[in-house]
Amino acid sequence: MPPSSEPSRSGTAVLLSAPGLSVVALVLFVLFGSLVTPALFPLQLLDPAWQLRFAGTLINSAPFPLLGLALLQIAVELGAHNPQLKSRQKLCSQLSVAVALGFLLLLPLQTIAGLQTSRSLNTAQATRINSAEAKLKALRQAVASATSNEEINQRLQRLQGPVLGPADIAQPLPLLKAQVAAVLDQAAQQIARERQATPPTNPWRLLPELLRNGIGCLALALGFAALAVRPGSPRTLLQEWQKGWAGFCKSLRNRRASLAWLRSFF
Repeated sequence: MPPSSEPSRSGTAVLLSAPGLSVVALVLFVLFGSLVTPALFPLQLLDPAWQLRFAGTLINSAPFPLLGLALLQIAVELGAHNPQLKSRQKLCSQLSVAVALGFLLLLPLQTIAGLQTSRSLNTAQATRINSAEAKLKALRQAVASATSNEEINQRLQRLQGPVLGPADIAQPLPLLKAQVAAVLDQAAQQIARERQATPPTNPWRLLPELLRNGIGCLALALGFAALAVRPGSPRTLLQEWQKGWAGFCKSLRNRRASLAWLRSFF
């Protein structure tokens, strides 16, 4: 009797482990959804900054569903007679085909979004500084051509310049002009410091981050492809890619051999 009860306990452990792994896989899928969903809102599909931010969230969170998919595959191997697990794993494997292709597509998209975001930030900064310089120039001209304290005050208000108090307006005109000119000089120095601190447009600065995200996209695409199966296909998507690549290399070698054979006659 004792020898016959041991296989029963082993079989019970296996049956218990397969559904348990399936539940863990489901938890990982839900965790991925909870991390990605907040990054979707507010939805701005055409905004490069939103695209870059969402791509980063996808790349950082994707290991959770990838691990869940692997655990689901193990659960099916352990619970080979569980049709529900098989059906769930088959559905997830088919969905993974789109996920693998999506990460391949994300590779150039996040690169383009990163470059566009950097260019937009630099353009916005340059535009703001140019606008401040143009406003400062208009303020100087307005103060220099004014003929009275009240006229200076009105022009400064119209151009949204420094605010003058009653004590400032009561000063002699030359003193008031000198005082306003000193304030405008301080503003000019601040603008010059901001322009000097603004780095020149250099897309190479983004290279480390773009390279990191690019490698992440490629690695995740390969990972999901290793567990993805197209409907009706006996191979995983990665095996199909490997077969296609091997066929391409063989065709390339045959073409080179044919060219070498033709050159031998000339």
